[in-house]
Amino acid sequence: MEGISVKQIFITSDPEKDHQSSAGVESTDVIVVLSDGAKYSASFFTYAFIEHTRMVNKLTGDFLSGKYFWGKNMVLVEECTLEVINPVIRDIIDEGEFTEVFRRL
Repeated sequence: MEGISVKQIFITSDPEKDHQSSAGVESTDVIVVLSDGAKYSASFFTYAFIEHTRMVNKLTGDFLSGKYFWGKNMVLVEECTLEVINPVIRDIIDEGEFTEVFRRL
C-alpha cells in the first residue's frame, strides 16, 4: 500500500470515562480511516497493561497462569493517548508495515 494517506484516527476508549488507571494500565482499539475511506483496526496496549494482565492471569489461571499473552493486531505503547498513538501509526506506515499491523474492517 504505497502512499497511504490517513484521514482520521479514532481510539475507542477514554481513560476518563472507562476509569482506567492513570498509572498507564490501559488498552484501546484504534481505527484508522484512510483518505479513500478504507477502515483499519488494531489493538493498542500499554506495557503496564500487559504486566498487570500477566499478574491477574497468574491468579486466575488464564493463559497458563500468566505464562503467555497474545492478541490479534497488537501494538505495545507507553500510553494509550492520541499524542503517542499518532506518531506510532505514522512510523508503522513509514516502515511499510501498516497492513501487517492493522486489519481491514
